[in-house]
Amino acid sequence: MLSRLSSKLFWLLFLATLVVALSLLLWSVRSGNVSYREMACVFEERSPSCLDSIRDWREGLAFFDSSVAASRDTLESLKNLLWKFWNIEFAGAGSAATSKESVLPLRVLANRESGCMGLSWLALMVAEARHLRLYAILLPGHVFLRYDSTNLEPNRRGHFYTDTEYREKYKDGNWTGLEFNPLDPKEFVGLAAFNIGNLYLESDVPRALTWYRMAEEFFPKYPGIEVNQTIAKSRLPDSI
Repeated sequence: MLSRLSSKLFWLLFLATLVVALSLLLWSVRSGNVSYREMACVFEERSPSCLDSIRDWREGLAFFDSSVAASRDTLESLKNLLWKFWNIEFAGAGSAATSKESVLPLRVLANRESGCMGLSWLALMVAEARHLRLYAILLPGHVFLRYDSTNLEPNRRGHFYTDTEYREKYKDGNWTGLEFNPLDPKEFVGLAAFNIGNLYLESDVPRALTWYRMAEEFFPKYPGIEVNQTIAKSRLPDSI
């Protein structure tokens, strides 16, 4: 009897978590507007306008504006903002680069360490705020940034790799056919949700499924989402 009650409670908590999380995020997808800045706040369960109260963000934009005004070099000003003014370092390979601290841009801004997702997200927030032609480009297990025709490697302080060099570096990865096309805001945010879901796949299956559901809404073309959803569902208790 106690076991049956525990299973019911588990399922109810899972559904409640799913409904609350989706209500926070999916409104943007269905309205057709996804903002990198708003999603950075919502992923942290903050108000969509939370950036207004973050001093590091405000000071960073002020630095960028003054740098552009002085140098007339938008790209160099962006690189200086990310890797000199904010001085964001690569968190390291493996789990350090894929933790929440390295994926969620507000934590990246606070801790000054990041993997490719968090650094790219933060850069895209600046680009969105200042109407820059900056895009995230997908590779197997990685993203990099592109400004016009210039590639910026987020894990090497903006180092330039050609597309040919990237193809060679990632030739042994799992290619999906989506690579080298700019991700739109929905797709990027969906990829971020997928990465966060992966963090919970071993330890908290209901939470992983919640994030995968979000990822599916944002980036339905990404094949890894369905694969990991299936794995997660197979790990739910048989009594549910």
